This record gives sequence, C-alpha cells and structure tokens, in this order.
Amino acid sequence: MNKKIWALLLLPFVLSLSAAEAGAESIPVQRKAVVRTAARNPAPRASVRKPAAKSSASTEKKTGSLGPDVEVGLLSGGEVTLTGLSEFKAESAGKVVGKYGTGTRLSITRSGNALLLNGKKAGDKVYLTTGSTAPAFAVKGNHYRGVMKVIPSTWGSGVTLVNVVPMELYVQGVVPSEIVPSWRADAIRAQAVAARTYAAFHKNGYRSAGYDVTDDTRSQVYGGATVETESTNRAVKDTAGEIITYGGKPIDALFHSSGGGYTENSENVWGSTVPYLRGVKEYYIGNSWTKTVSLSSFLRTMANAGYNVGKLKGIKLSKLHIGEAHHTADRGISGRVKTITLIGKNGTKTVTGERMASLYGLDSTLFDLSVKGTSLVITGYGYGHGLGLSQWGAEEMAEKQGNTKDFYKTILTHYYTGTKIEKIY
Repeated sequence: MNKKIWALLLLPFVLSLSAAEAGAESIPVQRKAVVRTAARNPAPRASVRKPAAKSSASTEKKTGSLGPDVEVGLLSGGEVTLTGLSEFKAESAGKVVGKYGTGTRLSITRSGNALLLNGKKAGDKVYLTTGSTAPAFAVKGNHYRGVMKVIPSTWGSGVTLVNVVPMELYVQGVVPSEIVPSWRADAIRAQAVAARTYAAFHKNGYRSAGYDVTDDTRSQVYGGATVETESTNRAVKDTAGEIITYGGKPIDALFHSSGGGYTENSENVWGSTVPYLRGVKEYYIGNSWTKTVSLSSFLRTMANAGYNVGKLKGIKLSKLHIGEAHHTADRGISGRVKTITLIGKNGTKTVTGERMASLYGLDSTLFDLSVKGTSLVITGYGYGHGLGLSQWGAEEMAEKQGNTKDFYKTILTHYYTGTKIEKIY
C-alpha cells in the first residue's frame, strides 16, 4: 500500500521519503508518568533500564502470605534520621545493640565502617525492628511499615537507610502513588498487579547499593503507609500474590500515563524487541496538547543542538493518524516519532523524536507538526513512553467494559501481549 507522505511547506519543498528504513535508536527509556489525583493531567516522566534476565515465577513461591521482602532505598547521606512510632530495638550481627521508646528520634552517622546510633557504635549493619506490621518509623515526612536496615553507603562516607517490607505492604505504598484512588476498581487492581510484577522483575536491581528498588521514579514511587487508601489497599488484597508472566517468568511491567490511542513496540523506544511489549490499540485518546515556537527560534535551537542545515527548505515527517497502526519508516507502530528530517541549504539532518521531545519538554513523542505563519506548532497526544500498561487506558476500559469478574486480567493481557496472570503465593 502506498504511504502518503506529508511535508511542511516552510519554503520550496518536495514530497518524498527516503526508501531506507530508519534504524531504531537505543535510548534511555522514559518509563512512566505518575497520574495526579486532582485532574486528568499526568506528572513528569521517569527513566528505567532495559530488562535483564530473571528467575522463573515458581522460584518466588517459598514466601509467607505477605510475599517476599522488598528492600527499598529511602535515604542516603552523612547523617540520616528517623523517629520511632512505637517502641523499637536495634540489632547487629544477631545481637541487640539498643532499645528505644516510642517517639525516639534516632540520628545515624558513620565512623569508618561502624554505624553510630545517637553517637554510640552499633556495628557495620543494623536492623531496626518493632515486631509489628503496623506503621513503625517516620522518615522524611512519611510513615513506613516493616524493618529499617541501615548500612554504610557504598560510595563516600555516608549512611544508607533501607526499608525492608513484605511485597504486599510495599505494593500498598506504591499503588496510590501511581494511580488515582477514586478510579474504577479493575483499573486499580491492574495497577496493583503491574506494580507487584515490576518489583518482582527488578529484584536486586540496585543490589550494589544495598537494596532492590528506589522509592522514586527511577523504580516506582513508594510513599509507605502514609499514602495508603481504602480503595487501593482493597485492590492489593484482591490481587494478593498475583503477577504477570511470560513464559513462566515475571515480566518487566512498564506502564505510562496515557498511550494517546495506541501503545508502542519496545524496539521503537529502547532498540530491542520484547515480545510482551507490543503496540496495541487503546480506548483512551485524551485531549491533545500543543507547543508553539517561532521558526527562527526553532532554527536556533536545532543549530545549537547540532542540527544546523542552514537556510531551511522543509521538514519531512509522515502524517500522524491517531489510534491507528503506522507502517512508515519515521514513526513507530503507534505513530510516535522515530525521526524527523530537516532539509536545508547546507544539506539534511535527522533528528530523533526523543531528541525533539527532550529539547522542547514534550509530553510524548506522539506528535505532528504544522506551520502557522512564522510559527511551528507541535500538536501531540498521550503522556509518557507508550510501553506496556496505559493507566488512563486501563481506567477507560474499566469504565466502559469492566462489568465481569476479574476484568483487570483482561486489561493486563490486552496491554502485555501473550502474558498470563499467575498467583505465586
């Protein structure tokens, strides 16, 4: 089928398209956008690494009812402090090295490899425990369940504080940070399973630093017990122990705010093919967003970024068709821009969609270009990288179709191609 190519007529320009397929560029992946509860607007994106080989799901079955422990890096510095919400004790090398009353503020520093608790030496690794799953410690404005592990930082002379918490309690602190708690139950359940799966896949992801995952957008946002809500805790309990698998192994359950009508193939974002991260049509498109810049400013920005083509003759980019599969060299399956060609007096330059998004702070690479007078208008859709679960898409599916038992599983297998939902504990 002939592909109709759309050109911006900035100056005299010819309609043509290079026959060579644009190679997918290996780039840092923009993982997801957290959704705010106040409005249908997403928050800033965060990066994530490419997937690594993981053990099979069956290896996780030797756990308690709350699942395996997840170690979450909370804080590092020359001094870290926390406050006990109940009585707690400090243990090192199997021995109790301190007992503290409710409300005790503990200052933790370091002398060589030895940790100091309120100035008293306590060993090179310390566990702070209460023996309860109730919120136990206050750290940087949040309350946390579980155990606090304190270790010397692997860089410099600082201290690292790690929250060691069972998987189910960890997920309770993730889901309300990553989705709107007032959404449909099946959308929240889908997020709970995705969050649990993400943690299972990324076990030991930051082991060189002493923990599995971070508490911010480098992994998943985790706010501890402070952020828990009734609806999100219920969704976690409804899906307890369930993860998404492909070939019997946990998947890298990436998610983003909105796919803008179609999600993307992994190779068009990070350069490698992942069988369960395939572009699929979704039910939610959302409002478009725009960015308008003067043509003169655009040329200066491009030149400063290394794309100086001299006097501009035109820009080449195939037409975007929202909610449809694309099969052109310059766009991914979803329509997200892979490459834009600048044509000028001094030759041509190719700009990647990711580079364009970075230069102009765009919400996604799902955009079109048009010229109005002396301005270049960028019109786009969606928010985030477009891989895996679309959060707004999940909510739309749940709203329109979520009237059957376990519909969240339908949502998940729609967005993660060829996968299964398995209960591993």
